[in-house]
Amino acid sequence: MRVIKMQKNIFVYKVDRKNETFICTPLAIFEPRNEYHCELILELARREGKVVRVAGVGHSPSDLACTNEFMLRTTHLNRVLTVDKQKRRVVVQGGITLHQLHASLAQHGLAMINLGSISDQTLAGIVTTASHGTGIDYGVMSTQVISMIVLLADGSRVYCSRNEQPDLFLATVCGLGSTGLILNIELAVESSFHLKEVLESRSFEDTLSNLKQLVHSSEHTRFFWFPATDMMRVSMSNRTHETKRPGGSWFYDSFMGYHLVQLLLFLGIFFRTCNTWAGLLASWLVSSASSRVDDSYRVFNVECRYLQHTTEWAIPYENVEPCLRRLRKYFHEILVDPRERPHFPIEIRFSAPDDIWLSPSYNQQTCWIGIVQYKKLFEGSFELYIPTSKISCKCYRKWIRRDCFVTSTCNAISSDYL
Repeated sequence: MRVIKMQKNIFVYKVDRKNETFICTPLAIFEPRNEYHCELILELARREGKVVRVAGVGHSPSDLACTNEFMLRTTHLNRVLTVDKQKRRVVVQGGITLHQLHASLAQHGLAMINLGSISDQTLAGIVTTASHGTGIDYGVMSTQVISMIVLLADGSRVYCSRNEQPDLFLATVCGLGSTGLILNIELAVESSFHLKEVLESRSFEDTLSNLKQLVHSSEHTRFFWFPATDMMRVSMSNRTHETKRPGGSWFYDSFMGYHLVQLLLFLGIFFRTCNTWAGLLASWLVSSASSRVDDSYRVFNVECRYLQHTTEWAIPYENVEPCLRRLRKYFHEILVDPRERPHFPIEIRFSAPDDIWLSPSYNQQTCWIGIVQYKKLFEGSFELYIPTSKISCKCYRKWIRRDCFVTSTCNAISSDYL
C-alpha cells in the first residue's frame, strides 16, 4: 500500500465552482492495492480518531472528497473480477474508470446499457452520485447495479442488493459515499452494440411544440440548445446492426470546431463580441442534418474539448417546457452583454423514474439541464449561475411531488420565486 505524506501548504485537491474554490490538504493520502489495505486504513482511522474520505479521479465539481484528515484514493482498485457473458453480468472493483471498463467489456463482447456524456469517472463515483445518460425509458446509471460489497466504518464487509440488505443498498447507490466504501459492484450489461445517431436542427419553438414526440422518437434522445441562435440540435440514437460509419471531418470538427471556436472564446476575454461570434460559429458548424454509426460508448460520450465550468439541474419531465421558456427569456435579456452569454450549447437529457431514495429521478421522469461556461473567462463567467439555479428550482419546487428529495440549496436559492 502506498501512503503519500503531505507537506504543509501543498494543495492536493482543488476545484472551482461558482467562483468558489475548494482546497484541502489531507494529513495523508492512501492508495490501497487490495481490499485488505482498505480495512487497515479504516482501522488506523478508528484508532487515530480520523475521518476517511474516498476520492476517485476528482471529477465532481464540488468539495465532496475534500478532507484535512485521511483521503483514500481508489486508483489501484480497478480490476474486473468476474464476467458472466451468458447472464450478461460483470463484477468489478469500484475504482475502475468507465474508460477501463469499456475496454474490458469489449474483449468479452459486452457493453454498458447506458452512459453519460463522459467516461472519465470511476464506476463507484458514478453509482454513488446516481449519474445519468439519456433515454426516457432508461434510469440513472445506478439502476444498472445488481449488488455490491460495501466496507462499513466498523471494518465489516456487507453484501447488499435489492433482496439482501435492501436499505443499505438503496442508501448506497446514491449515498455520496456516506454509507461506506464500495469495494465490488455487480453490474448488469448487455451484448456489445452499435448506435446510430441521427442529428437534425430545429428551431426552439418547433422543438418545444413536438417535445414529447421527439423525446419518445428514439431510445436515447437529447437536445443541444444554442441560445445565441435559438436553435436546437436534436440527437436521436437507436441500437442498430449497421456497420460502423463514424463520420466527421478534420477541417470542420477539429480545425474549426475546436481550434477556431476556442480562439474566439479566448479572445472574448478581451473583446466581448467574440463570445457571440463563437456561439454563432459553433451553431453554424452543426446546422446541417447528419448521422453516424459507431460503438455504443463512442456515441453516448461527447468530446469535451475545452476547460469548462459546468452546472446541471434536474426537474420533473412535465415541467420542461415552462422551465426552458423561462431560461430562454433570461438568455435573451442577457444577450445584450455578450460577455454573459452561455458559451456552449446547453445539454438537455431525460431519464426514467427509479426507486433510489436520494436520486433526483425518484418516482418521476426527469429532465436534466446542463449549462457550461468556458473556464478561462473568469470575469462574469458565472453571472448565469444564480439566476439559472433559481429558475430551475422554481420549476422543481412548484410542482414537486411530496415524496421527492429536495436539497437545502434549492430551498434557499428558490426563495425569491416562491
